[in-house]
Amino acid sequence: SIFLFLGSLAENQISNKGAKALARSLLVNRSLMVLDLRSNSIGPTGAKALADALKKNQTLLSLK
Repeated sequence: SIFLFLGSLAENQISNKGAKALARSLLVNRSLMVLDLRSNSIGPTGAKALADALKKNQTLLSLK
């Protein structure tokens, strides 16, 4: 198994489309515990997708 405890995607120009794809990944996440999404271009629809995914994700402990 591969374990990833910390992931930084800060300053990567992630848009709503990217945030939605990331949200789908978070639904099956079993190893990512810290995720940094600061300084991206995520708008309200991307943020909502992430928030909905985080309601079901029990592994991620910190989101910046």
